[in-house]
Amino acid sequence: MKKKLLCCALLAGMSIAQSAMAQSYDDRFYITAGAGVAFFDEDRDASDEVYGTLGFGRFVTPNISLDAELWHTNPDLNTPGVAGVGLSAEVVERNWELLGLTLTGRYHFIQEGRSWNPYIAAGIGAQEHHDGTRTQPFALGFNKSRVGTDMVALLGLGVQKDLGYASMRAEVGVRFDMDDEGISNDYYTDGYLGVSFLFPIGPEAVPVAEVVAPPQKTCADLDDDGDGVNNCDDKCPGSPAGVAVGADGCPVPAPEPVPEPKPFRG
Repeated sequence: MKKKLLCCALLAGMSIAQSAMAQSYDDRFYITAGAGVAFFDEDRDASDEVYGTLGFGRFVTPNISLDAELWHTNPDLNTPGVAGVGLSAEVVERNWELLGLTLTGRYHFIQEGRSWNPYIAAGIGAQEHHDGTRTQPFALGFNKSRVGTDMVALLGLGVQKDLGYASMRAEVGVRFDMDDEGISNDYYTDGYLGVSFLFPIGPEAVPVAEVVAPPQKTCADLDDDGDGVNNCDDKCPGSPAGVAVGADGCPVPAPEPVPEPKPFRG
């Protein structure tokens, strides 16, 4: 029942409202590399240990990024094993190796003009374990590691800083390992605190300048015969050059000559 409730909560968290800000954003794919410290559930009886991550992702909206992330750590168990019995007994290190692959969504609270932005993270995936916990008496020597794969989920808070070409993330959160066959009969809750770097793949897209089409000319803008009357009003298109025309574009009749006055004879 707890597994089902946890899965529902994670799916709900990853379906955060996808309201995108009206601004451009970098939607290139990127690779990530990071490291941090894992704080293990005390039921594991394992010491806190460094972990490493590799990932691949991209922003699918200005606010939401999706990453496929590989996570690995190999903590020492606090209860060691022995190689033999008697005077030749030797304490041998035992480990609980974890290798996980998750799909993690992050909702970034973007503010224009700010180079750093907080985010929340939620992810789900699978995690393989090699559990070297001692399960038999010391006199019997080593027992084989318990190997298996279970569902893993995570919830986290972080901040992402733009460094120019690359970006940096600092994140703290918890990982829920649904391994119910070990010491715990339910699941393990492990904390983590780490830093990762994002390196974009390929050149950044250059915004395409909007091409404004010139306005189309109409008959009111044209004067094919050059008589000074536009084509819309010209009722006599094709007037010869140099001929006087009226407002309708048609030739104006030449004025009649004025008769010369005759001299008065008394």
